[in-house]
Parts: sequence; C-alpha cells; structure tokens
Amino acid sequence: MCGIAGFIDKECSRESAEQLINQMCQVIRHRGPDDMGIWVHDGIALGMRRLSIIDVAGGHQPIFNEDHSILTVFNGEIYNYRELRQALWERGHHFSTQSDTEVLVHAYEEFGDDCVKLLHGMFAFALWDSKHQHLLAARDRFGKKPLNYYWDGERLIFGSEIKSILEAGIPREVNPIALDEYLAYRYVPTPNTLFKYISKLPAAHILVYQEGQIRTQPYWELSFLPTCKDDLVTAIERCRALIKDAVQMRLISEVPLGAFLSGGIDSSTIVGLMSQMMSQPVKTFSVGFEEEDYSELLYARQVAQHFSTDHHEFLIRPDLVSVLPQLVWAYDEPFGDDSMLPTYYVSKLAREHVSVVLTGDGGDEVFAGYKHYQSEYAINRIPSFIRSLLGYGSMLLPEGTRGKKRFDNLRRDPITRRIRSTALFPDQPRSSIYTREYLAHGWDHNPYQQLINQFLAAAQLGLDVTACQQSLDIHTFLTDDILVKVDKASMFNSIETRTPMLDQTLAEYVSSLPSTIRMKNGTLKFLLKQVAADILPTSILTRPKQGFSAPVKHWLNGNLMAYAFDLLTSPKAEQRGIFDPQFIGNLLKKPLTGPTRDRQSKAIWALLCLELWFQVYMDQPTVPIETRTQIQITKIRAAL
Repeated sequence: MCGIAGFIDKECSRESAEQLINQMCQVIRHRGPDDMGIWVHDGIALGMRRLSIIDVAGGHQPIFNEDHSILTVFNGEIYNYRELRQALWERGHHFSTQSDTEVLVHAYEEFGDDCVKLLHGMFAFALWDSKHQHLLAARDRFGKKPLNYYWDGERLIFGSEIKSILEAGIPREVNPIALDEYLAYRYVPTPNTLFKYISKLPAAHILVYQEGQIRTQPYWELSFLPTCKDDLVTAIERCRALIKDAVQMRLISEVPLGAFLSGGIDSSTIVGLMSQMMSQPVKTFSVGFEEEDYSELLYARQVAQHFSTDHHEFLIRPDLVSVLPQLVWAYDEPFGDDSMLPTYYVSKLAREHVSVVLTGDGGDEVFAGYKHYQSEYAINRIPSFIRSLLGYGSMLLPEGTRGKKRFDNLRRDPITRRIRSTALFPDQPRSSIYTREYLAHGWDHNPYQQLINQFLAAAQLGLDVTACQQSLDIHTFLTDDILVKVDKASMFNSIETRTPMLDQTLAEYVSSLPSTIRMKNGTLKFLLKQVAADILPTSILTRPKQGFSAPVKHWLNGNLMAYAFDLLTSPKAEQRGIFDPQFIGNLLKKPLTGPTRDRQSKAIWALLCLELWFQVYMDQPTVPIETRTQIQITKIRAAL
C-alpha cells in the first residue's frame, strides 16, 4: 500500500519540479514509511511513498517498461497479477521484478487505457507514456483507494491525498456547494471536495491527459439487475465458493497480516474463513467503549474464542477524542462520521502487530444489511391505499408526536424517506442555518440531488426498492463515507486494509441475484447468513445488528460539550460569517434528550469537525499544519 502524487506543468523547471514532487511525497509519508521514489522530466513528475507488502526487496517505484518509455506509480494491490503476468509474458513481455505494479506498464503496452478493465483489486495509479505524451490515471471499481486532482486548463496536479496537491500552492478557497453537501451527508460526496479547485476522481473511472486536455470516463458499473436465475441452494454454494476465493487471494503478503473483528456477521465470517486457511492463529483486533450500548467487544470475544484467534482489544474513553485534530489533518476534508474514531484506534492497535488486515467492509451494501432496507421493505408491504389513509390520518395527531411523524412518513416516497432519515437538519431552511451574507453569494442547489439521481436511475432500470437502495449506497455512502473512513484512518497508521466482501466477482454475482435472495422476507443478509451457517456460532448469526459508531451523545453530556461550545461560538468561528449565530446557539443549548438526541449530537459533532478543519487547513496557512494540529490537541486535552 502506498501514496502517490504527481503533476504536469510544462512551465516548471526541473529544479522546481524535483523540489515540489519531493514535498508532495513527504507530506504523505504516513501512507508509505518504507520507501520513496520520484521521477521528473520536462515538466512531468511522478512520485510515491511505499508501504512494502509484495516483493518487498524489488518493488521500488516508479516502475518502467523495458525501454523506460512507460512508467507508473501505484497505490493498492492487484490480486490477479500472477495470472496477468503469465499472460503478458506469453505475449512477449519481459519482467524485471516480482511486483504486482509491473503488470501495469506491460498491460498498458498491450491494451492501452482499457488495461484497467483487467485489474482485479484495489488501486489508484498514474501512468505516463512518454512517446505519446499520454497520462492515464485510474481508481478501482468501488473507490477503495482515493485519487484527487486539480486542473486549471494548463496544470494537472494529482495525489492520493489533498494535502499533497496543496503543496503546489493551490488557492485554499471553500467550495460552498461542497460545504452545503457536507451538512447534508456529514461527508463531501464525489466529485466535489471542500477545496473549491480540487476534485475527486469517481470510483471506477479513469482520467486521461492528452494534448493539453483532460477527460474522465467510467469503465465499470454494478447495476443490480436480477439477471441470474440461480435458486437459493445454488446461490448459497456459489456465494460460499466466491467468498472463500476472495479471502484466499487477499492472504497474499510478505508481511504479517490479521483482521479487524467487530463481532458482526461480516468480519466474523472473514475471520472464520481465515482461520481455516492459515497455519497460525489469526491475529484479530477489536475496539470498544465503556458505554455498553455502543460496545461490541463481548461479541468479538465470542468469535475470537470460537476460532482460537490471537485476540487484541482496546477500550476507547472520552478523553481520547483529543486525537480529533490529528484525524482532521489526516482526512483532508471535514468528516463527520464519528466511527472514524474507533476505526483510527483499531488501526493503531493492529499496526503494533501486523502490516495488513482484512475487514468486513462492504458486506452491508452487497448483501443488504442496513436497517433502512428492512424499514423500507416493511413499509412497502403495506398496501398503498392504507398508507395513504394512515398518512392523512396523521393530521388528527398533535404536532411533534412520534406517532404523527411515523404516519407522515408513510405518505412520502422512498428517496424522500431516505433523505429525511439521514439529514442533520431536515426541517430547517438554509435561511435559518447560514448568515444572510453567506447566502448572498448566490449559489443555489439541492444537496441531495446526487441521491435522487442515483435512486431514480436504479428505479428506471426496473429494480425493486431494496435493489435501488443498495445501488444508491454503493455509489454514494460506501465510496464517500465507509471506504474513505477506513483508508484515511488505516493509512494514517501505515497499515493496509483489504475488503473481501467487495471482491469484484463476488459483488457482480450477488448483485445479479433477485433481491429477495439477499434479503428474504425482510431478513437482513439472508443469503450471507445461509452461507455462514456452518462457519459461525448461532449467537453471532442471530444477534441484532449494531452499528459501528462512537457514543458521542454520551460524551456531549460531559466536558466535550463545553469544548464544542467554546469552539463553535468563538469570535474566530463567527468571523467566518457562514453560520447564523442564533442557529449555532440554539443547537448547543438545546438539551440532549428525547427522540432528536441522536440527530442533534451528530450535528454538533459534524460542526465541531468542520470548525477544526477550518482551523487546521484554512487559518494561518503559513504556519505548518502539524503545528496548528498540535495546538488544537492541546486545547482539547485541556478542555476534557
């Protein structure tokens, strides 16, 4: 696993180019502490930081083809590189290393830009063809590995992390549309970033530079069309074989590996299969909280004992939230999903023992494991005329009551229900959130348009509501929240994560089945539970679903609220002129009680992360980010 960076700037001198690409690589040293490589020629620069996993001795990058006319820097793993290597060797290509990265240059020689379609794995790479003055950059199918870029019509600057691009002196202006989207999702959805002039390359896309122009285009799509006619028995057998293959190929490593273990069905299944395939006990890693309603350590211990793993645990306490400024720096953008805290700590714990871990991420999206799938399924089982009657009957109920809200919800369409369930401020107009001066900039858009478009595109294919929601989550929440969270937290600790549940072949097969096999009669992950029935103990198969998050609502009833109040009502925060002070005051002063407690605590946390981002990335840009980060850590520790 690595971090990559590069640029095309024909006006840049060799000396300046070498200095810049070196800075761009040094700032992401955490992504690859083992090695660094750079290449500079005629205003073109490629660089990388390497975490050595495969061909530790010979995998130094950039890697070239035979005549050095093509070179690449690569972040990730190509799991089918041995098969590709053999096929390319038979076509006359010669290899000088055992690295999976070298497959890229020879596959490009043979197939051009379409080479990316042959790659089975997780990756972000940039490849330069000097003969044709052609740059190919690409991101894997699900977006496990990040790639950001800046383009002003002349200069192209790209990197695994935005902080590399900022080294080139890019203007640090806020994108107001992205900020509005952040308040909607608690993350900034692709292709926007909170930096006005920097974009994310979408998952399953390539970026091509040729003759002074760039273009981006998709190369793969997961459609969820029910094209497979396999019955349940066949689906179970096929799925079991594919999951085993996915785990087996992700055990390729020249360094120690283990697994994150939450005690849920996804990670437990992965650990169970690993224990069958490895000669040594699997090293497993879990984190939990003192607040028992948020901790899954009990279930993780059951799984660890069942498979006799070498198990390690860490207990997260409220005072450990002082790491938040470091995470704000690590994530490049504000990230309001509080599960980044446990993800950071489980990564930190694992790095003390291994360099690679397998995770259960993606299981909820591929196998239909989210509670909102179950809720929507139940609603759609109610005849439409009864839903309408109940909805109109809600007018007889008092405002604000839980019953009225539930009945009102029955009248809404599925995508509206989804939006309202995730929105931080579903009933507040922008005019009550932002200042009049900020709104005067004139931007106007629907921050949920991406969700609406994705859902409607799936619905137009004739998919049922479950498949529509799965398609929606894979194209949005998975790519821009779950996978970002894991990549940033793990790479900040210099550890590689691998996701068998997001194996391309497995996902393509499971998504081609009718959704009634994935979630039968409202039973979440019905297919996966059948697959894992002979692997996992019954207590794990039948346990209620529990989300992976931090007990922020409990912490905000303590000293964390005082810190949040000081930060969000500070003169510096008000001088930004973004949020209406009355809106902020009401949010912070309202008691954290009742049915809106969860949403309120999430909103405060999201705004806290946003203000820290301003202070770390936007205030005093001449002061090193590391210094600003340490100042905020000191303040939080003092407050707690």
